[in-house]
Amino acid sequence: MLFYVLGLSVSPQPPVSVSLKFGQSGHFACELDSEKVALVRQGPHCCGDVSEAARQALQSPLDFPTLDKAVLEDDRIAIALDRQTPGSPSIIAEIWKILASRRVQPANVTIIQPAALSKLPEPDPRSLLPDDVRETITLKIHDPTNPASCGFLTKASTGEEVYLARDIIDAGLVVLVGMTAFDPVLGIRGTSSVLYPGLSNVDAIRRSLGISHQELTPSHSRPLRQLVDEIAWLMGIQFTVQVTPASNREPFRIVAGNTESVYEECKSELHHNWFISMPERVQTVVVAITDDVAGHGWLQLGAALNCAQRLVEVGGKIIVLSEIKEQPGDGIRLLRKFEHADECMPALKEAMPLDFIPAASLVTAARRARIYLLSKLDPDTVEDAFMYPLENENEALRLVNAASSIAFIGSAQHAFGIVD
Repeated sequence: MLFYVLGLSVSPQPPVSVSLKFGQSGHFACELDSEKVALVRQGPHCCGDVSEAARQALQSPLDFPTLDKAVLEDDRIAIALDRQTPGSPSIIAEIWKILASRRVQPANVTIIQPAALSKLPEPDPRSLLPDDVRETITLKIHDPTNPASCGFLTKASTGEEVYLARDIIDAGLVVLVGMTAFDPVLGIRGTSSVLYPGLSNVDAIRRSLGISHQELTPSHSRPLRQLVDEIAWLMGIQFTVQVTPASNREPFRIVAGNTESVYEECKSELHHNWFISMPERVQTVVVAITDDVAGHGWLQLGAALNCAQRLVEVGGKIIVLSEIKEQPGDGIRLLRKFEHADECMPALKEAMPLDFIPAASLVTAARRARIYLLSKLDPDTVEDAFMYPLENENEALRLVNAASSIAFIGSAQHAFGIVD
């Protein structure tokens, strides 16, 4: 069919097909007029064979000798593992092969992880190790509430006294393993951010929660990020293995080597895959949250909303596609006491709950736009958090069809958006 404008024939643009996965098995699909769709952004696919990717990264580190050259047979080795790291069992297994080649005893290796905000079960990063090794290597979840778990490290240039897990302080070799990702506090997390504040004490964790900089982009300097890097420098930590995320639970890329070089490489990869820049805001933003290693809950919801609220116009709509069923923490429950989102932030800052960051992201987004949530939560729980519950994909589709301008973002918990 041809349309005629001022005597000229104009072919209509074909409709835009959108397909978004969410949760573990959810799927949303639609076709829309092209003039309504401002953006369809999906994350990258998995790197393929994760074990092979980890092996290649360890065999060809950036600006650093291979790990075996830094290992002594009687070293006490601590692997500081960020619990949000995709593919961590494969990475740990490949690191162990290198340690075993240097005759390191499994009893001398400790894998230490920061405590989790979520109570959901998480996979054992030792699962791909030989049975006898898996039973001997120590897996420790750091307890920031136990004073005996930390030791004094140093006084930072800011004057702040820094405490770290004793397993890190006492180790002869520390290897950092984590995911490079956008972060509301650090700007970009990764490399040495696994150390602090997660492997410090409760005071350090609570101090960090309240310093989110909504007005900043990830490229801006952040005091906490500077402190984190200073801590690693003071400890002489030089080797890291980092993952950039794919759109599922797997890595997109694995990079190993010198901490500074790896950070810069992964930061560039992260911006290429997950940074979204739009010329203007849209009336509706649809964000899909996929299940990932860190879970499928309020933390991921907060990250997706943080992205969406930067792209939606005031008074617009944010549609969240998820299968979240995790019960809310103290910060989200605190919102029940208030009738309007505008009233919540002072109370959140005073209470400073451990889920402050997702709660604050939710409040910020709710003050800007109407939030519609497809989840497995009770509708009353959704409404208490200033969101409108959706029962199924058809309800989301009706909202999408009514939108005047719309952006679709898959695996939005990994994305960061700005309007130029």
